[in-house]
Amino acid sequence: MVDDLLSFYAQAKEATEHFDLFFKKHGLGGLALADHVCYKCGSAKEFEEVRAILEKGAAYMHQATISGRRIAYVKLAAPLPTGLGDVWFVELSDQKPDGSQSSGLDHLELYPVAPTTYDMLVDLLQKGGEQLVHVERPHHTTHDITLPSGLIIRLEPGPLIEKIKGEL
Repeated sequence: MVDDLLSFYAQAKEATEHFDLFFKKHGLGGLALADHVCYKCGSAKEFEEVRAILEKGAAYMHQATISGRRIAYVKLAAPLPTGLGDVWFVELSDQKPDGSQSSGLDHLELYPVAPTTYDMLVDLLQKGGEQLVHVERPHHTTHDITLPSGLIIRLEPGPLIEKIKGEL
């Protein structure tokens, strides 16, 4: 659970440290950029509380309902530094309609940068020994890698903000 902005940044710092070990292991510098972290909430009450905490120092926030639950996209006032660029955004997910979601930082998304393509990035990580899980969802398809820490590294073809702009 996030108690305040400081505790959010502390949890996010731990996640980005695991992410940085992953990116260094595979030499992804110059091939991909970090996009955002996702914090999943275990209840609607937690979603409201964490959103209020993140909003206090946010540059902006956009909220929509996707797949039957609220998703808030928050631009932080201060970034989370990673070896693949600063992460300025948090995807905050309300509890799933089926109640199956646990609280906490769930994933960190990255996407390829030209001339690297999404398929090249997937191939590089597979050849590097990673077990990528192809996940098809109603609103997008990804490849996910679960680190020993439990953090998911999610590969996307581009930044989430571009999908949000396209839907508006």
